[in-house]
Amino acid sequence: MINRISHIGIVVKDMDAAVEKWTSVFGFKKYSELEIAVEGIHSVFLSVCGTADEMTIELMEPLDKSDLSNAVARRLAKAGEGFYHLAVEVGDIQASGQSLAGRGLTILQLPPTSDQHAPRWLVHPKDANGVMIEGIVRR
Repeated sequence: MINRISHIGIVVKDMDAAVEKWTSVFGFKKYSELEIAVEGIHSVFLSVCGTADEMTIELMEPLDKSDLSNAVARRLAKAGEGFYHLAVEVGDIQASGQSLAGRGLTILQLPPTSDQHAPRWLVHPKDANGVMIEGIVRR
């Protein structure tokens, strides 16, 4: 069902400072940056090799930190910066989500983040030892 760990999402309060730290201090390379309007976030993707071919880190900053209807802004306001989610790649987004739901997990279906991405699902943290898990299909 799960093919590999795709990325780890980290909420940050200052994207420029976070990118600087993760690249200059830890040696990661930036390979993608996008604004995900449907989620109200600015994301930067980093990896050791500078591509999505290995596990990556997604730095996530809310577009409007004062909009507490936004889950990322709410997380930042409540708990500060830090770990947000673990993303896993699956072969079939529908079948894997249905399988997990059939095992009693709370699954939230999410729309694509853009025209280039497939639908996704989330496992509620209460069903995964406090960790939010995002299921994605690699394209």
